[in-house]
Amino acid sequence: MLKETSLYAESWNVAWRKKGVGSILEDKKTEFNVIDNSFRYWAADPFIFEYARKTYIFAELYDYVKCRGCLGYYELSSSSPKWKKIIEEEYHLSYPYIFETKEGIFIMPESGANKDLTVYRAVSFPDKWEKISVLRSGIQYGDTTPFEWNNHKYALAYDVETAEYKLILLDLESGEKSDREILCSDINCRRPAGAVFLSEDKWMRPAQNCAGGYGKGLCFYSFNMNDRGEYFEKLQEMISPEKLNYSKKIYLDGMHTYNASKEYEVIDIKTRRFNLLNFIFRLIGKIRKKG
Repeated sequence: MLKETSLYAESWNVAWRKKGVGSILEDKKTEFNVIDNSFRYWAADPFIFEYARKTYIFAELYDYVKCRGCLGYYELSSSSPKWKKIIEEEYHLSYPYIFETKEGIFIMPESGANKDLTVYRAVSFPDKWEKISVLRSGIQYGDTTPFEWNNHKYALAYDVETAEYKLILLDLESGEKSDREILCSDINCRRPAGAVFLSEDKWMRPAQNCAGGYGKGLCFYSFNMNDRGEYFEKLQEMISPEKLNYSKKIYLDGMHTYNASKEYEVIDIKTRRFNLLNFIFRLIGKIRKKG
């Protein structure tokens, strides 16, 4: 294990693979290809999106200079892919939940640092986006994950503002007064970790396993809702990064996101490494706080 010093800091890499047999729940052998980070950013919270015969990975890009996240993408189908920044605010952004409707292509990121829940629409996909609405304000929800149940729009979110870190069910067709806490069978696995998906006739939600530390692995819950909108879930499997195979040797300290399309799967890998920009600007930040 790397020695914990100020020279080393948490870092993340995104990794992808073409689907083998089923999802990550059935296939632990097919190798994940680890994407190299740029000098200025590391990447996490990947979402896969296929559009116009091209494949994109949207993710948080953590900026070592500004010490906060912005949003970017990596065109997997490109002959020379690289990370490109697309949405930046004066506050931290992450978890770019991307989806398409008849009205266009949208991203609902985590923007809890601004105490709101916002939606962006693609003006010119994939490079130009505009903020179009604020669904919730005065809240600090993490990793909000929309889903539809019986033609009704809901979302799961993680309340990072309260000491209890509650798992929240949002009714997206009603106001914020309808948001309510729901119970999770393991308090360490409340935080969402990617879009819900169907597996062997069961709806599954990925969750972060934070037992023993932030983002140590993934939990997968089957879930359902009754006619009264009550939510129920059951743990199906827990996966640590050591159970998977990678294209290169990498220090494994956790993972906390899983997403898939028809053709691809993506995860992120928590690691630790030295980066000169990270060291310099974290040091500057500490000096400013003391001043």
